[in-house]
Amino acid sequence: MSAQPSIKVAIAVLLFAAPLVAQDVSQGAAASNTTPVVVAVPSPAPLEAAAVVPSLAPTRADAAVGIRATATAFVPVPAPEPDRVGRSPAMMIVGGAALLVGAVVGGKSGTIIMITGGVIGLVGLWNYLK
Repeated sequence: MSAQPSIKVAIAVLLFAAPLVAQDVSQGAAASNTTPVVVAVPSPAPLEAAAVVPSLAPTRADAAVGIRATATAFVPVPAPEPDRVGRSPAMMIVGGAALLVGAVVGGKSGTIIMITGGVIGLVGLWNYLK
């Protein structure tokens, strides 16, 4: 027979015997003469109502795919005032258009239209840059 099983038994006895000896009350003289110590443990405070935690479980409402309407109140935002084209930019635009029309017409009448359009455009530019 090999020595392995007897060594295993000896180690097991030593390991289990040590905790059992530590629990023996009759070994120490001081242990038998002492009075038991009473420790006052405060009672736990009563639990308050726990906050309701919403469930994260899937529901039929969560199964919908797409955009859903919300029940929030719609507060209309006033539309910004449109940028009105002032008199000076309008004169520059009309002068440029008159230059193009005069070039298309051609001849003496086209030249007169082009000069008039140029003057109107330059007056609009002058007022715009002031």
